[in-house]
Amino acid sequence: MDMAQTKPPKWRKVAISAAVGAVLGVLGMMALDPLLDSGALGSAGASELIAATVGLLYLVMALCIAVGVASPGLGARFLNMEDADELRDQRRLLAYAASSMVAMGGALIVLALASPGGVVPQPTALLVAVALFGASVPLTFLQWRHMDELMRNVSNEAGNLAFHLLLLAGGGWAMLAHLGFARAPATLDWLSMFFGLVLLAAFIATARRGMLVPH
Repeated sequence: MDMAQTKPPKWRKVAISAAVGAVLGVLGMMALDPLLDSGALGSAGASELIAATVGLLYLVMALCIAVGVASPGLGARFLNMEDADELRDQRRLLAYAASSMVAMGGALIVLALASPGGVVPQPTALLVAVALFGASVPLTFLQWRHMDELMRNVSNEAGNLAFHLLLLAGGGWAMLAHLGFARAPATLDWLSMFFGLVLLAAFIATARRGMLVPH
């Protein structure tokens, strides 16, 4: 009886988290659609759209984490944390994580908007992207300093898995392109794979450790 009473709230947290992410994602795509129709993004193609989508995913995740950092009580309702106290204990780690996600997601979006005829001039995009990618490096190291042993093991596992996923996806695509069976991946496609597959690898590594089970 007690298990039946405690289980629904746990999965309700997962549903709330998914709903929040979905709503933010839809709002972001709704904001992007008029720009595409108006031609303000220049000759944006599939590569630019995919990069912008991956960047938007980073920003949505960063926003969700930032809410938890700013308001642990509210964040505990939809983030996969035991309670608000756990959020408070990991506040610094989560703040660095959210900041690095904003930097990486923002850089991808800026590069996607710098297509020929786009809203961001390419020299400006270069400076902004280098600055944002550069900022993400120390932020990542600062995260590492605040991780416990379990988190570091998961991070190492995710990095190893991301390499193999990139080798499979990017290497396989490049091989097919070399043999004339597919178009060659654009440079922006490689960046999208780098950052998109890192997220996928982190999700898989976390799931394998049972850390996605709602608290």
